[in-house]
Amino acid sequence: MTIGGALKTLRKAHGFTQAEVASALNLSRTSYTKYENDVHIPNAEQIQLIANLFGVSPAEILTPIQSDGTKTIKLPKLTKPTLRSDHEKLLGVYDSLDEQSKTQLMSVAYLLMSQSLKAQGIDVQEMVEQQLHKIKDEGGENNDD
Repeated sequence: MTIGGALKTLRKAHGFTQAEVASALNLSRTSYTKYENDVHIPNAEQIQLIANLFGVSPAEILTPIQSDGTKTIKLPKLTKPTLRSDHEKLLGVYDSLDEQSKTQLMSVAYLLMSQSLKAQGIDVQEMVEQQLHKIKDEGGENNDD
């Protein structure tokens, strides 16, 4: 069995999804999937985090089959990992996007923020104009020096 096979066995034995494990490791699901598919090998730090998550030693991930063919993986009872906060998830999504998609996402975020502020009775247009006026005034003061 490969390292990826060991990771998949551990994950399934504990009833976790790839997304849950990836979230607990602060990775994208795609990055974690590459570990399970042996496209990428986790570094030592990731191996330790994965071992901690599943309650096994790093050696049990790195050497999942003994010479006699029996599995060395022990499966202690665990609870599901704590999922990342929405804030962390959003940052993870943002970081995975190309520049054009980031720009589009930020436009949507600003639109939602504007609508939320408007619903609270705050005039966003007026705020922007005040800030621009303030910047212009400060710029004018600096030019007078």
